[in-house]
Amino acid sequence: MKGQSVKAPAGISGVTIAAVASMLALLAMPSAAAAQADQGAPFQIKTSGFANAAGAVAERGAGISGEAEIETTPQFRTASGTVLAVRAVGNVNGSASGPQSRWNLSVPEASVFAIGSFGRIEVGARAGFPQSLVGFTPSEIAFASPAFGPESGARLDPDGRLPTRFLPAGIASRIDALTYLGYAARFYDDRSFKFTYLTPRSKGGFYAAFSFTPKTSQPRGFGLAGSSRATRPVLEPSGRPSSRRNLVQGALVWTHRTETIDLSVGATYSHAGTAGPLEGSTSSLSGGATLTVRDTWTLGISATRDDFLKAAQGPFRQAPFGVVVSTDLVRGRWILGGYYQHATADARTTLPQRDAVDIGEVGVSYLLDADHDLLGERYHTEAKLFASLYHYALRSEGYLPTQSRGQAFVAGARFSFY
Repeated sequence: MKGQSVKAPAGISGVTIAAVASMLALLAMPSAAAAQADQGAPFQIKTSGFANAAGAVAERGAGISGEAEIETTPQFRTASGTVLAVRAVGNVNGSASGPQSRWNLSVPEASVFAIGSFGRIEVGARAGFPQSLVGFTPSEIAFASPAFGPESGARLDPDGRLPTRFLPAGIASRIDALTYLGYAARFYDDRSFKFTYLTPRSKGGFYAAFSFTPKTSQPRGFGLAGSSRATRPVLEPSGRPSSRRNLVQGALVWTHRTETIDLSVGATYSHAGTAGPLEGSTSSLSGGATLTVRDTWTLGISATRDDFLKAAQGPFRQAPFGVVVSTDLVRGRWILGGYYQHATADARTTLPQRDAVDIGEVGVSYLLDADHDLLGERYHTEAKLFASLYHYALRSEGYLPTQSRGQAFVAGARFSFY
């Protein structure tokens, strides 16, 4: 309200507030970030972005989280219709939950690409699959991904990592290390320098994607600034994965659309070379399907199995595995949905441990503007409110067996444009 001062939550610095405010200002006025050229001009500077804000109540208290991102893409269209472009992404995000807080300013992705009748070729630092390759729209390569939460940034769907921001650090770290299982192949979110190729969609509904990463040296992007403050975790956090060489990723998807149903079926694969003398090569396979009936009901299922080409390693002799089942119901501006996930793998901890997690989440979102034109005809916009109830059960077997259960209620708002 006007005339009242706003006090920053404990752990969020003035620099964080200023950075978030600056990014939100750019999101509110994208034309100020780049002059959008006429659609028919050969040279254009396109912008897209999002801003997410959320609060939560978990077993250890309340917390807040915010994230904003701007993508700028200068591009040139040749006489033959081929598009040559450069893209750069700036991201700022911060969160505070109890005594722990952190914020980060980074350039997570930067690349050059070409789009034409041959498909899409891209070189640079960007995420792999099933991240969306165009704008901030949902990806067809993510088969079990409820639509009630944010589509980009920290999300509410499997491996979205928004609810875990409000959990104790050690528990959140162990859960985050598992939740790619069932959602996607391993290394799907690696943002190292890579070569990516996306084929055109065939008349039969098939398309494929491939990428090659020489070394996973910068999985978190290019950090510009940041801070963190946290108490000593009760549960030992998961260690960061080792750098890998010669990471190969691929995806094959088939889509079939009629007036009644939309069906997508596909698989993703990742294979990476050795990380060091004690770690051999690793492979990961994920597959799934999504069925939508009359643009109203959506059902998704997917599963992931790591190291399927060789016998399971480690003291437990069990390969990492996960499965996710999700569903959505669309009613006008409302979306109701939820998912269940089970995942298990050896933990990256000092002593040998085997972690398993069961997660259930239900959520709802409400679209604030059905016309999607809050910034005029040149942009597609989306503004919505969302909320979810997240429940987890984490079990660890081995030298230090433990069990943890808890919930987090998350509510927030999102604005995006492209």
